[in-house]
Amino acid sequence: MRYPVYRAAPRPRPASRTMSPLTFVLLVTVPAVVAVAALRAR
Repeated sequence: MRYPVYRAAPRPRPASRTMSPLTFVLLVTVPAVVAVAALRAR
């Protein structure tokens, strides 16, 4: 009796809800830049 060649099933990537570092940096930086620009305009 011959068995077929074993192939590991490809694992689906886990749908993680963690933010990418770029998204995190933008979420922190953009409001700060807007606030500084608003304060300097006065």
